[in-house]
Amino acid sequence: MSFKSKATALFTATTVALGTMAASTTPAAALGDKDRDTLAILLGIGAAALIIDSMNDDQKKRRTQPAPAYMPRETWKQRQARLERERIERERREAEARRARERERERDRYGRDRIHLPASCVQKVKTRNGWGEVVSADCLDRHTRSRLPRNCAFTIKTGRHDTETVYGRNCLEDQGIRLSRR
Repeated sequence: MSFKSKATALFTATTVALGTMAASTTPAAALGDKDRDTLAILLGIGAAALIIDSMNDDQKKRRTQPAPAYMPRETWKQRQARLERERIERERREAEARRARERERERDRYGRDRIHLPASCVQKVKTRNGWGEVVSADCLDRHTRSRLPRNCAFTIKTGRHDTETVYGRNCLEDQGIRLSRR
């Protein structure tokens, strides 16, 4: 409630109280001309205050209603431009999601980048238990800069006095290192 409304209500209440008090103490016929004029003025001011207050309430109600917004219909060209913008935005979001999936695919379960080794470095060697596949360390040094786990490395005898360091293929795959198909 605003100050103006409170002041109007206070003035009206005072006027009514004084008017009833003056009317109750003496009969209307017993009032003098001066008292009747004072009572008429007070009641008139109170009535005017009530009318002004109700007019202010009407104006407040009218102000709270927003004006209706005019929304022009879009033209054919505007619609085509909007649809094109939406298509481009949709394709951009899909491409970002696709790239994110590819990045996730390129990571191992610990969040590290996967290492891809060339398949040309895989050699078949004869072991006591049959044939096995190993990855040549010399070939990997030429084709990749990645550090490979030491626990997968071992030496094999390649000739009468020669040895070569190789990595076990299964051990590398267990460590999250993949061999490419080329």
